[in-house]
Amino acid sequence: MAADNDGDYEYEVEHNKELYETPDKPGKWIQFYAVDEIDVKWERAKDLYRTGKLKGIYAIKRGIKCPRTSPTLQKYFQPLFFYCGPAYKEEEIMQYGKDLLKEMPYHMADTGHMYYKTNEQSETDTRCIGQETNYIYNIKTTPENFDPIPSTNTTDKFIDEINDEIKSKYNVGLNVGKWIQFYAWHNIDVAWKNAKILYRERELEGIVFMKVSTRLEGNKEGVICFYCGPADSKEEVERYGHNLIQKTKYSSRGGFMCYKCKYNDSPPSSAWLYRIETI
Repeated sequence: MAADNDGDYEYEVEHNKELYETPDKPGKWIQFYAVDEIDVKWERAKDLYRTGKLKGIYAIKRGIKCPRTSPTLQKYFQPLFFYCGPAYKEEEIMQYGKDLLKEMPYHMADTGHMYYKTNEQSETDTRCIGQETNYIYNIKTTPENFDPIPSTNTTDKFIDEINDEIKSKYNVGLNVGKWIQFYAWHNIDVAWKNAKILYRERELEGIVFMKVSTRLEGNKEGVICFYCGPADSKEEVERYGHNLIQKTKYSSRGGFMCYKCKYNDSPPSSAWLYRIETI
């Protein structure tokens, strides 16, 4: 990663020139994020870029200071730029954008779209020279399509959150179980969003991956499952559980959070293998 100071503009840049050449007449897909989210999103973008999961994207940037952006927007939001091209190949650019949304779910409520600008448009500021728009392509976005919401999803039984790097670090094979948290449907969306942020920031020690239930089967409440192990290591699993409770600030009606073994959901003595007190 390198810093890029282009006159009054300041960026953080990620560009592996040995692997990705700059195409003819390039441009970029742009995503704006709230300042309290941008660090997590930038780290995720870098992880995806470095592991080759951003198909067609040859470089990424994080905008730190962008004078042509309104002061109000700069105060509350920062942009991420995903560079691809050639800009005149519309079908390819649109596919790169759709693939990007699968890896970087994005939705900005006030626009409802993700926009693609050519580098030439950025340099000349098209709206300053009489054009109505300063983009050439756009993709309509919705929260449900690109970042499924548990309380309204009736298509999938579960929504997964898996990071390959984290999974590789903590993976214990079949010797895995899950800590289970229950939430009322009016609380599940916020709880799932917070859990994803903590997971992506590597704050959930030992958690290999997560799942959240949806409305598909008409359950009375939602469930978030945090998978970790080895299941036969009580001390280790309980340490992960205590950290999970502290980070998620979880409390339950019964006063406990339970751990079930994934491949033995009904131990002879009880319906759970371990349990620890909640807040």
